[in-house]
Amino acid sequence: MPHYISPPPMNPVSRLLAAVLGVLVLAGAFFFGLIVLALVAGLGLIAWLAFSLRVWWLQRKFGGAASGSGQADRRGRASEPGDSNGDIIDAEYTVVSRRDED
Repeated sequence: MPHYISPPPMNPVSRLLAAVLGVLVLAGAFFFGLIVLALVAGLGLIAWLAFSLRVWWLQRKFGGAASGSGQADRRGRASEPGDSNGDIIDAEYTVVSRRDED
């Protein structure tokens, strides 16, 4: 047998009123949650847009130095060993000595 702190109302009208009030509170909490979720998603979208615009602006300002040579290679210009664009360094090396780990 359940034990309540205060027993449920015996009057059917007050039970109906409590049920309607409970449904309204749950619906209000749901819609409040949707509004908060929409605000957070909107702020995230604005932050992403600002970050994207900043990256685009910096690439435009500095001429896309990081991706400029790669685009030139993709357009059909073959990289020659004598190119001095500074992107790739090709070298050979010989190990002279190795440290012995004690």
